[in-house]
Amino acid sequence: MIKTVLGYDIEPGVSEEEYERWLFEVHVPDILANPHVDRLVFNKVLRPVPSTSDGSVAIAGLSFYRVAEMHFRDEEAYAAYRAWFDEHPIPAERSPKGRTAFRFYLVTDVVEADRSGELPPSFVDLAPDR
Repeated sequence: MIKTVLGYDIEPGVSEEEYERWLFEVHVPDILANPHVDRLVFNKVLRPVPSTSDGSVAIAGLSFYRVAEMHFRDEEAYAAYRAWFDEHPIPAERSPKGRTAFRFYLVTDVVEADRSGELPPSFVDLAPDR
């Protein structure tokens, strides 16, 4: 699986209510009309995190309105997604132009980690008092 990951703000002059209505009533259906995208995930930013979990590294205070993800089976599916929109362009009045202020837009390879498999010992497991 690969994803595109997008960080963005709302363009000045567009209210949050207008943006949310456009996003979920217009843009999401338009994107999901493309048969090559598998899933959309919308992460509305609540606040920036000032440091790593243990506090050892300070992090610059970046913030965005939202960080969104589009999931694809593989690179070929993403290429087909782009080609599909070449053949089926979104009408200008329905597009993100003038609504979404993109800050980054990246294609990423996905690696997930969870507790379902065996893990190497953590620092808690290695503590001498255990």
